[in-house]
Amino acid sequence: IVPYYYDHIKPGTHTELSRCIYNAQADNPRTLPSHSVGNCRTGEPDCEDCREYDIDPIVMAHFTLCQKPWNCLAHNLDDIRHRLCRKLTHEWFRVRADLEDEWFAKTKDQSIMDKRSGKFEKDHFYGFCSRSGAKGYIKMGKPPVM
Repeated sequence: IVPYYYDHIKPGTHTELSRCIYNAQADNPRTLPSHSVGNCRTGEPDCEDCREYDIDPIVMAHFTLCQKPWNCLAHNLDDIRHRLCRKLTHEWFRVRADLEDEWFAKTKDQSIMDKRSGKFEKDHFYGFCSRSGAKGYIKMGKPPVM
């Protein structure tokens, strides 16, 4: 829909956004497995490696390569892809925790906080994972009626 809008409805008014900031996905920018070998996937002579980004400027993440956060993957390997995936996943769980903290503050419903019983990498997953894998994910409850 967005490309159609800028190609047909408002041609010539688009602005290209950084894929590292608006669609961060920890992908290799080159066509070969090494981060320094191969052509740039964007066709440009120099590749921007989004995996080297800190999390602060990232506005939106695409979890295909990192896998969905509810798979409770710790991304503990110390390589360029896993470092960014770990940061993105941690941020996803921080946002969930913030939302549930807000629900709890408004309702005082202890069952909201009881969902944080997971012990798997508790500092990373905020207590929302009991083990690695989708079966370890502790699902969010329904939003309270306020």
